[in-house]
This record gives sequence, structure tokens and C-alpha cells, in this order.
Amino acid sequence: MDNKYEVITYNPARKSVETSIFHQKFEAHFDVTHCYEFEQLLSMLSENNFQILCIESVSGTAGEFPVLKQLKESDEPALQDIPIVVFTQKTELDTQLATYELGADDCISTQESFDVAEKRLESLIYNGIANRQLKDQLKAATDVAMAAMCNTSDLGVNIQFLLDSHQCENFDQLGQLFFQSLNHYGLNGSLQMRGRFVIKNMEANGMERAMESQLLDELKDKGRFYDFGYRTVVNYGGTSLLIKNMPLDDEVKYGVIKDNIFALLQGVEARIEALDTQASLLQEREMQEDLLSKMQEAIYELGVDYKELTKNIANVVDHMAVSIEDSIMTLLLTEEQEGILKNHLEQGRNSVCDLFEQNATMDDGLKEIIERVSLIHQTKGQPEYEQLIMDSLQKTA
Repeated sequence: MDNKYEVITYNPARKSVETSIFHQKFEAHFDVTHCYEFEQLLSMLSENNFQILCIESVSGTAGEFPVLKQLKESDEPALQDIPIVVFTQKTELDTQLATYELGADDCISTQESFDVAEKRLESLIYNGIANRQLKDQLKAATDVAMAAMCNTSDLGVNIQFLLDSHQCENFDQLGQLFFQSLNHYGLNGSLQMRGRFVIKNMEANGMERAMESQLLDELKDKGRFYDFGYRTVVNYGGTSLLIKNMPLDDEVKYGVIKDNIFALLQGVEARIEALDTQASLLQEREMQEDLLSKMQEAIYELGVDYKELTKNIANVVDHMAVSIEDSIMTLLLTEEQEGILKNHLEQGRNSVCDLFEQNATMDDGLKEIIERVSLIHQTKGQPEYEQLIMDSLQKTA
């Protein structure tokens, strides 16, 4: 990459890890600054604009991360918006939960492919930039938003969400509407919506974060509520929500939030089912339109083939009649016998022609039905749609 992102690494154990292939590629793809003292780390963070903070670990045990607790307790403003990543050899679920509880944004194994790790680091950087932009926008709108939120009750917010959710045409609109309702409760979270055709993971800024998405996927079957520290995972059907700042010090508010958020998730799940049904109907309609098109082509080809067959049979009959007339002279028939034979030949030829004329339009009825159904499909959703349905019912009555 031409413009490398500025990254600061903190290695309190002072263990040499830069010689590994992973760290060699890491040094090559990012502008890395190394730090070994906590006070030095705070000083450098306040003086420079780093995109991400990486903490080096060797064993990958939860007890090796006291620095995460120090960072969490620190009041340094520079730590508020910078993503924190832990490099460790093993990334078991317990290790991920422990580091996440201590404030890390991601936990990456140095044993995995660097290409995957690079994408996860860049995703965190993009999320950090988006969050800073969102923070600035929210700061400008806080005064107006607070006035409206103070006058809106929890029940009113839930009802308004249920009413507005029916206007959402896709998962992105539904997720954004949900996070607008979540702001009323002062909560930060990550949402996962699992439909029949798509799985959508998103934050309040509309983007996806890898660690939260993985946690929601692994904890989706852990029951309605799964609590760990200040975090709570709420599951309902194909919807899961990770709340990152539950008020543990206020039991009443804690229970109210759980009750109201669960009602919101029920509304999300209902809209997901409706969107899935809509997508299924759309696919079914596309299949029907494709089938109608193929039937129209087949009927047209059948008509062409029928006309060709008619022409060929008429030629055979004519040729047979001419051949018999040419052979009459050699049959030694009387004039009366020849007349009788010629009459029979003429009658047979006329009968064949009459049959062809009578059945020449045998596929016109099917053509008309196919064209009528195709026209109805094409005008679906338009004003003349209902009139076409009524006309069709009258013709078939």
C-alpha cells in the first residue's frame, strides 16, 4: 500500500517477536512504532495520531493482559477512539471473551494467515474512522435529539419502531431503524440478522466488525440472554444483539432494558420473516415469468412445426394422387372404373384439406391464455392490474 497506516505496538514483556514471518509482514505493510513502557505509551498516544494500538502477547492467557485493565482505567482521551488489538499465539473462545471484557476490539492469532489478519486490522481502522465521524455528527445533533428523547417513553419508542419497521425494504434499513431506537436507551451494541437468504452483521455506523460478528455467531444458541460482565447477548429467532454497556449498578434499569430490548428484537424478527417471504415471492414470480416465456416460445415453435407438417402431408397426398392418375392407363380399367377411382382420390384430398383447415387454430386458445397470464404478470402493481384480473375471471366463467 502507498500510504501506510500508523500503528503503535506495546510489548511490556520485551520479548522478541519481530523475527517471525507474521511480524515481518506486519512491519512491511504498516508504519509501526514500538513501545515498551506504559507511561511512554500514553505519552506517544497523546502526541501522535495513531490508527490502531497492538498489544503483543506470547502465551495468550487471560492473566497476561494487565495492561488492558490499565488502559481501561486510564482517562487518556487518545484511548477513547483508537482500536485496540491483541496479538497472541492462541485465540480460544475463553481468551477472546477475556480480552474483549478487558476492552480489546479484536484478538488475532500470529499463527494464522497474515492476509486474513491484515483485512481484520484494516476493518478495525475503517471502523475507527467511521466511529469518529459518527461521533462528530452525533455531537452536533445531541441538543436536538435529547429534547425529543426526553419526551418519548420506552413504550412509545417500541411502538414507533414496530410501525416504522413495516416500511423497511431491506436488512440495512431495518438495522439502522433498530439502532435509532437503541439510542433511546443509551446503549451501544452489535446486531446480527439471520434471514433465509442473507446474514447481516452491523454496527450503528452501518459497518461490520469481525470480532462481534464471530461472538454473536457462536453465542446465538446460548439462550434468550447470555451475560458476561457489562455485556449481554440477547437472542430471539434469527436475531441476536450484543449490548456492550449494560447498567450493572442499576438493577431496575437493567431489567427494564432487557424487557424493552427483547420487544424490539421481536419486531425485528417479524420484519425479517416478512422480508424473507417477499424475497421468496419475488423469486417465484421470476420463475413463473421465465416459464411463461418458455411456454410462449414452445407454442410458437409448435405452430411453425404444425404448418410445416401440414404442408408436407398435403404434398404427399398430391404426389400420391398424381402418381395414381398417371398409373391409371396401365391398370386396364374401364372408363366408369377410372371415374370412380378419381372421385375417391379427389374426395380423400378434399377431406385431408378440410381436416387441416378445421384444426389450423387448435393452439390459438392456449396462446390466448398464455398471453393473458403474461400480461397480468407484467401489469402487477399497476392500476390496470385488478381490471385485467376481473376480465380474465369473466372470460373463464
